[in-house]
Amino acid sequence: MINMINKQSNHKGLHGLSPYIGKIRPELARSLVEEYCPKKGIIFDPFCGSGTVPLEGWLSGRNVIANDLNTYAIWLTKGKLFPILDEKKAQKRLLAYNEIIQKTKVKRSLPHWVRSFFHPKTLKEIICWVDILKSRREYFLLSSLLGILHHQRPGFLSFPSSHGTPYLRTNKFPVSEYPHLYEYRNVYERLSSKVARVFKDFPTVDAGLSRIVTNDCASKCRLKVKRVHMVLTSPPYMRALTYARDNRLRLWFLGIEDYASLDSKISPNKKEFELLMKKSFKRWSNFQRKHDKCVLVVGDMYFNKTTKQTLEDFVIMTSEKAGYRLFSTSRDPIPQKKRVIKKASAIKAEKILVLKKLK
Repeated sequence: MINMINKQSNHKGLHGLSPYIGKIRPELARSLVEEYCPKKGIIFDPFCGSGTVPLEGWLSGRNVIANDLNTYAIWLTKGKLFPILDEKKAQKRLLAYNEIIQKTKVKRSLPHWVRSFFHPKTLKEIICWVDILKSRREYFLLSSLLGILHHQRPGFLSFPSSHGTPYLRTNKFPVSEYPHLYEYRNVYERLSSKVARVFKDFPTVDAGLSRIVTNDCASKCRLKVKRVHMVLTSPPYMRALTYARDNRLRLWFLGIEDYASLDSKISPNKKEFELLMKKSFKRWSNFQRKHDKCVLVVGDMYFNKTTKQTLEDFVIMTSEKAGYRLFSTSRDPIPQKKRVIKKASAIKAEKILVLKKLK
């Protein structure tokens, strides 16, 4: 395995469009792409999440296919793969949309938990912005807006709250001591600033490469290609993370009010994960040829504590039934500050499993 720690990935602007829990490190994704996929080959990420893998694949000169069941993941991935390539053009569009929004009125009932995050005037503007950006399929601009939706910093739109997941921090920042954090915030001004920050670190891209984003089950993806040179993904294993719950405010603005139902689909339990992986490997193997690589990044944890079977062991065993064999494995420690705690435990490292198609 090549040294992934020293291989850095740039273009933080696109990677930082909007937060997403459980993201694969860009430098890890880039190293794996360059090691196991030929130039202009096709990379498939069936659980694309924030779009890190397809973005690194595209920027590394590969064609990419990204898929996820999470609505937020789809908008964010499209925002990264289909960005506006010129800042002046982006700012011109924002200005035009702002003129329309100033004449738009909001007449809709809003849930209390959503209203609790924003100044009323700010919230009305956000709704108008989301509506127009969704209707115009402005993936890049809408992803930028979702990226500044909540935080305690002045450049964001909400009352004081956490950034990655929406929790109010009114106890830490009481209105009596921090009144400026509860004032109206002009959405256009902050969105314009966000877009400008993205373009400060914007990559050179090849718009001629193919980029496809689908919203389907990973085991049923209808790939309109004959061959996938590399599958590279990090599957959502056994409800270690709750992707919908932790993005519930962004999902609400995207039209998903029942985040719990979405979580039941995208955060599978043990039995669901087992069946999903069995079906997925069989599906993916149909699009790969002999010696093509299927790379999975999974948590260094037990799949079955009773038998001491690790998640790594389960993935390897399941992949073998679909015609793969383990090519290499390595361990990638997760920094303490990036570990996600759940049920008083934390995954301390990830395992990178490189599988090779046998026939």
